[in-house]
Amino acid sequence: MDKDILPWLHYAESDLASAEMLRQGGECLNALFHLQQAVAKTLKALFIKQNSAMPPRLHDLHKLGEKCGLALSREQRLLLDGLTRSYTGSRYPETWGQRQDDITPEEVNQLTTLTKEFLTWLKQRL
Repeated sequence: MDKDILPWLHYAESDLASAEMLRQGGECLNALFHLQQAVAKTLKALFIKQNSAMPPRLHDLHKLGEKCGLALSREQRLLLDGLTRSYTGSRYPETWGQRQDDITPEEVNQLTTLTKEFLTWLKQRL
């Protein structure tokens, strides 16, 4: 595997592990933030592989997927859009209370499973 993408994948795995620990501890919003980060870093690894260039500084997963030329299914697009909203909702004070109250542990469990499946699918393209 290309040495330039290994750090991105390492930190993506670290974010995924962090998401798991936070999910198990009931920290739903922070777990979603780390799920988003795991996907973002894996997409950026794919971008580097495809373009031999540093990835764009984007947090919108759908746009990152487009930059990688991925043909995403409707379900994948919905996952990326949801994780992007969770990222934004977890980072800006005006949305902290709103988003935290909206997230259920069941939703986080489902998003964790879907994210892991998406990451497996992405890694097959590396």
